[in-house]
Amino acid sequence: MNLILNWYYSRSYQLRDSIEISLFIFTIISTIFTILGVSLSVIEDFGILIKFGTLILCFLVLVGLSYFAIGKFYREKVCLNINQNLVDIRYGNLFEVDGWKVIGCDTHFDTRIDDSVISKKSLHGQLILNHGNIEDINVLVKEDAERLKLKCNKDGLYSFPLGTVIRYDSSYDHQTYLMLSMTELNSRNEAHTNMVEFINTLSTMWKEINRVYASHDIVIPVLGTGISRFDGNKSEEELLKAMLYTLYISRVKFNSRIKIVIYGNERKLSLYECKRSFSNLLR
Repeated sequence: MNLILNWYYSRSYQLRDSIEISLFIFTIISTIFTILGVSLSVIEDFGILIKFGTLILCFLVLVGLSYFAIGKFYREKVCLNINQNLVDIRYGNLFEVDGWKVIGCDTHFDTRIDDSVISKKSLHGQLILNHGNIEDINVLVKEDAERLKLKCNKDGLYSFPLGTVIRYDSSYDHQTYLMLSMTELNSRNEAHTNMVEFINTLSTMWKEINRVYASHDIVIPVLGTGISRFDGNKSEEELLKAMLYTLYISRVKFNSRIKIVIYGNERKLSLYECKRSFSNLLR
């Protein structure tokens, strides 16, 4: 029973809309039959129960087909309109999607990818190891630190405000990356944040991206999913909601498309459910 309830709640919008679509189609078909003078008299010899059962069966088939069609159509991507900003939510690999790519980094924009400071498997680590040049990034970080009049610490590192974005045009793969100051590392090089800090970071981020994006499409992961020390253990859907809501309240207007990429082969989130629930949230 719990499994059935969990399935229903996780697919409630899709099931509800499937029923509404089926009722609409069923009404149109009934109206056409009425106009043409066609009725269930063609099966009058079978009795009322057979007639009623036939209607129920046809309706359930319509519901099933509608449910399948919705799931198929919205399986890989959905689109939202947030303050006239077109936002795609899709599954895929961030590095394979066209546009300027946002990469979450620590506040130092560290380039020490050794699985101690920065994980090699993180997007930050992949950027340094497979898509960028350490020397070029360090020069950019220093230039931006001077622009913001930041002083380096005893380790020669700068501490940038959360939400700061540094544009990096990679000569390695000729892609543009928007490096985001997203997490602060403690003395044990552990990233830690809470929802209030995360919301503030996102709010600043949208304004920073608007400052540098030059009307190119923005490709951004679901930020926060790689932070294991997140107060309250937030789900991927909650983090996605936070990103969309902060875009909504920021009132920033982009002249391009925002593409939020959910990484992984496992389709944990129903994108159609996301579209409906977020549309209700942002009304």
